[in-house]
Amino acid sequence: MAAPWRLGSLLAATSLAGRPLVEAMVLGVSPEKQAQYRPGQPFRCLNGEKEVPFASVNDDFCDCADGSDEPGSGACSGQEETLFYCANAGSSSQLVYSSRVGDGICDCCDGSDEAQLMKRRPQGTTVCSDTCVEEGQKLKAEREQKLKELREGLRVKQTAIEEAKKKRTEQQSEIQRLQGELPSLEASLEELRKKKEEADAVKMQAECVTELPKLRETVKTMQAKIDSLEAELKTLKGDTTSTTTKKVISEYTKWMDGAEAAVEAEDDLDSPEEEAPVETKEIPLAEKPKTEEEDALSKELKEMEAKVKSAKDSKSGLEKQLKELPEERLGFAALQDKCLEYQTSEYTYKLCFFKDAKQSHTTLGRWEGFSGPLEAKFTNGDMCYGGPARSLKVIFECGAEEAVMDLNEPSRCTYQATVKHPGACDSAMEADLHKPPTKHPKDEL
Repeated sequence: MAAPWRLGSLLAATSLAGRPLVEAMVLGVSPEKQAQYRPGQPFRCLNGEKEVPFASVNDDFCDCADGSDEPGSGACSGQEETLFYCANAGSSSQLVYSSRVGDGICDCCDGSDEAQLMKRRPQGTTVCSDTCVEEGQKLKAEREQKLKELREGLRVKQTAIEEAKKKRTEQQSEIQRLQGELPSLEASLEELRKKKEEADAVKMQAECVTELPKLRETVKTMQAKIDSLEAELKTLKGDTTSTTTKKVISEYTKWMDGAEAAVEAEDDLDSPEEEAPVETKEIPLAEKPKTEEEDALSKELKEMEAKVKSAKDSKSGLEKQLKELPEERLGFAALQDKCLEYQTSEYTYKLCFFKDAKQSHTTLGRWEGFSGPLEAKFTNGDMCYGGPARSLKVIFECGAEEAVMDLNEPSRCTYQATVKHPGACDSAMEADLHKPPTKHPKDEL
């Protein structure tokens, strides 16, 4: 037969320090799961591995690997399948890990996680006061504030979506207009280029006709000067030859040393002085001033080139904006061309959405896009020493105004920012604020 305190752990009609606990057939089990525990019938482990007598439920001995036979004790610590349920009447219900049940620390505001410890050790055990009413009032005030902010955020978001849709329609119309206009503009540009080429060809031909006689006369003059210089050079060479007597070497072996000197002297006499280069002056062709017709054509061509480039750039820019902010993300339209800053004692962070993110002068990443319903990424930032490249993950939270709430570095060169923005508000959040879900231990992380 189970000990009396073990039986008491099954039925919640007991009281703790004069305070009634919320009724539940099995301690530590949520109301929606009570049907899985039937007193008087064998209990099958919720993972289906085996059956145990119902008396083994909450007997402070772990029979099931998933801990389902010990929902109200800490006997099956170390697993996460079965968690202790705190009803917390007057506040929000809560789940705690079985390792925290009966450890002498009050985790549930109603003290139910330490109820059995207090029964077993009434002396020297800290009594867990029921603080659920006070906690509930505080949580209620927080929920009301969040509800107010949610409603305002939804209003701002809806206004932003309507404006973004209108702008999107205008952008699509402008793209269509430019798409239809570009072929005509490009055809006009091609026509002007042909006209300019033809005009340049006619001008060049006219210049050739005008300048050719002048060039011929210049060539004739230069040729006469060259002929005169060549004649003068021949005269100088003739005089040198007539006045020079070559020495003959008759006795080779006898006059060897003298012959070498004689040959050198002969070579010096035969070699004429280095001819000075003839200096010629390049006669530039006189540039004719452009006619008014030529000026007008050049101006028209430049204007048309600028017009085509502007149309192409505008079309490309509009297409980029439509692509980076799809229809389902229109609630975040206010972030386009906007930067949010966050200041710490060491750095100034600047998040420019759809562009890049920086930590003072260091680039944390370039916009990659939305990676989830409420997440976005900046990647391929500046390299850390020895790698990796810096990156930034953005987590959006509902808020009536846009602001960076926190920015940290959870791991080396990997940053994370929490940003409040109306685009993160969802009407489904209102139901959770009216009736909060059971808190999970991982919600604290």
